[in-house]
Amino acid sequence: MTRSTLWRQEVTKLEAYVPGKSIEEVQKQYGLSEITRLASNENPYGPSPKAIDAMNAAAADSHLYPEPTSAELRGKLGTLYGVDPSQVLVSNGADNVLMLIGQAYVNPGDEVVYCVPTFSVYRTSTVVMGGVPIEVPLTGDYKFDLDGMLAAVTERTKLIYLCNPNNPTGTIVDCAALEEFLKKVPPRVVVVLDEAYGEFIDVPSYKTGAEYVREGYPVISVHTFSKLYGLAAMRVGYAIANPDVLAPVLAVREPFPVSRMANSAAAASLDDTEYREFILRTNREGLAYLSEQLRQMNVGVNPSYSNFLFADLHRDAAPVVEALMKAGYIVRPCKSWGYPEHIRITVGSPDQNKGFIEALRTILEA
Repeated sequence: MTRSTLWRQEVTKLEAYVPGKSIEEVQKQYGLSEITRLASNENPYGPSPKAIDAMNAAAADSHLYPEPTSAELRGKLGTLYGVDPSQVLVSNGADNVLMLIGQAYVNPGDEVVYCVPTFSVYRTSTVVMGGVPIEVPLTGDYKFDLDGMLAAVTERTKLIYLCNPNNPTGTIVDCAALEEFLKKVPPRVVVVLDEAYGEFIDVPSYKTGAEYVREGYPVISVHTFSKLYGLAAMRVGYAIANPDVLAPVLAVREPFPVSRMANSAAAASLDDTEYREFILRTNREGLAYLSEQLRQMNVGVNPSYSNFLFADLHRDAAPVVEALMKAGYIVRPCKSWGYPEHIRITVGSPDQNKGFIEALRTILEA
């Protein structure tokens, strides 16, 4: 008998998540002292100074369990989005929130609809609960096929996932089209709007998931402090939904999911609006610079509404990715998403962006 015979049957259908290469791994592999990681969509400037101060202050109370409901943070998020704090759930990162949603809603045989490629946790959270993933391909221009998703809805559909902006393509759903889509979704189906990169959308009057929640749609809007706010190591994510929609998610959430330091850092980040605007401005400038430089090298660039670019090298990306690592730059190859000629590039600081472009240009010319 092998140990695998003891596994839950659903686990045998899953593969472990494979993250982008770590800085430490590449340093050791190539003997480099300086590495720039543009693979994991991290904030190149780190957290707000106010968040760092808050973390340091909270560390002194690390012997005490955190306040279990993240009351202060939920209050600030409620003010930010115009919802009652009872409509906000805080947990250990957005991916944890997504797993909780699967645990709360998916029974064996239930169907969950989403487009591919997209964030892998949608499939994982479905399969591990015995659900059936219904995967609809993206359109030719890398956008969500809303009509195809609606056509895939059956009596067994329980959840629909929309990653907006989508990871790895950076595309968004047209606001008017999304509203029409939500009106056509049967009210018994919960739509999960994964807005991990939602703060980067730079479109006037674009509606957030919280607005659909306020209007009464059965929507769960999921966010993270890992991207815009630079708190990836702290693991803070949250969901916004009406209390009856959140109730089963709260029931399966662990008792103390967010540390004192993480709660304090997230709350302080929301207070630092000047830093937030700095990050958004430099990201827009970085997107524009990288897009223009890549196009000059005949690299296909998809319009992005996030903090990364989905770039078509028009050749096998693997040797280019390898050469970039040797030059000290880590990007994310997209072969696992079905795009072997694409890479995903995180927007870095101006110096990081410039250094990356120079390295890529040298590699492509060679």
